Amino acid sequence: MSNESASGEAPAVEVCHGPQCSDRGSRELSKELQALNIDCFAGDCRSQCPNAPLVLVDNKMIVNATTQMVQDRINSTRNT
Repeated sequence: MSNESASGEAPAVEVCHGPQCSDRGSRELSKELQALNIDCFAGDCRSQCPNAPLVLVDNKMIVNATTQMVQDRINSTRNT
Protein backbone atom coordinates (compact mmCIF):
# COMPACT_ATOMS: atom_id res chain seq x y z
CA MET A 1 0.00 0.00 0.00
CA SER A 2 1.40 3.35 -0.97
CA ASN A 3 0.59 6.26 1.27
CA GLU A 4 0.41 8.87 -1.49
CA SER A 5 -2.64 11.09 -1.53
CA ALA A 6 -4.67 11.92 -4.62
CA SER A 7 -2.40 14.92 -5.19
CA GLY A 8 0.57 12.56 -5.28
CA GLU A 9 1.88 13.85 -2.00
CA ALA A 10 2.29 11.42 0.89
CA PRO A 11 0.53 12.46 4.09
CA ALA A 12 2.73 13.25 7.07
CA VAL A 13 2.44 10.39 9.57
CA GLU A 14 3.82 11.15 13.02
CA VAL A 15 3.89 8.49 15.73
CA CYS A 16 4.42 9.65 19.30
CA HIS A 17 7.40 7.96 20.90
CA GLY A 18 6.91 9.54 24.32
CA PRO A 19 7.12 7.28 27.38
CA GLN A 20 3.41 6.39 27.68
CA CYS A 21 2.91 5.86 23.96
CA SER A 22 6.05 3.75 23.77
CA ASP A 23 4.84 1.64 26.69
CA ARG A 24 1.56 1.14 24.84
CA GLY A 25 3.11 0.00 21.58
CA SER A 26 3.88 3.08 19.49
CA ARG A 27 7.36 1.92 18.52
CA GLU A 28 5.98 -1.41 17.32
CA LEU A 29 3.23 0.48 15.49
CA SER A 30 5.90 2.52 13.68
CA LYS A 31 7.60 -0.69 12.57
CA GLU A 32 4.29 -2.15 11.35
CA LEU A 33 3.54 1.00 9.35
CA GLN A 34 7.00 0.99 7.80
CA ALA A 35 6.56 -2.69 6.89
CA LEU A 36 3.45 -1.59 4.96
CA ASN A 37 5.52 1.05 3.14
CA ILE A 38 3.90 3.85 5.10
CA ASP A 39 6.53 6.43 5.88
CA CYS A 40 6.30 7.75 9.41
CA PHE A 41 8.48 9.62 11.82
CA ALA A 42 8.86 9.68 15.58
CA GLY A 43 7.08 12.54 17.25
CA ASP A 44 7.22 14.20 20.62
CA CYS A 45 4.69 13.89 23.40
CA ARG A 46 1.45 15.79 22.77
CA SER A 47 0.08 15.30 26.31
CA GLN A 48 -2.40 12.66 25.15
CA CYS A 49 -1.01 9.97 27.45
CA PRO A 50 -4.41 8.56 28.52
CA ASN A 51 -5.14 8.02 24.81
CA ALA A 52 -1.86 6.33 23.91
CA PRO A 53 -0.64 5.43 21.42
CA LEU A 54 -1.10 8.65 19.48
CA VAL A 55 -0.59 9.05 15.74
CA LEU A 56 -1.07 12.19 13.67
CA VAL A 57 -1.86 11.96 9.97
CA ASP A 58 -1.50 15.41 8.42
CA ASN A 59 -1.77 16.84 11.96
CA LYS A 60 -5.09 15.09 12.68
CA MET A 61 -4.95 13.00 15.83
CA ILE A 62 -5.74 9.32 16.05
CA VAL A 63 -5.97 8.23 19.68
CA ASN A 64 -5.56 4.60 20.80
CA ALA A 65 -4.13 4.16 17.32
CA THR A 66 -3.85 0.89 15.45
CA THR A 67 -2.34 0.10 12.08
CA GLN A 68 -5.82 -0.24 10.58
CA MET A 69 -6.92 3.14 11.96
CA VAL A 70 -3.88 4.82 10.39
CA GLN A 71 -4.49 3.11 7.04
CA ASP A 72 -8.15 4.20 7.14
CA ARG A 73 -7.18 7.81 7.86
CA ILE A 74 -4.64 7.81 5.02
CA ASN A 75 -7.28 6.41 2.67
CA SER A 76 -9.78 9.06 3.77
CA THR A 77 -7.27 11.83 3.06
CA ARG A 78 -7.00 10.51 -0.49
CA ASN A 79 -10.72 10.82 -0.99
CA THR A 80 -11.00 14.43 0.13
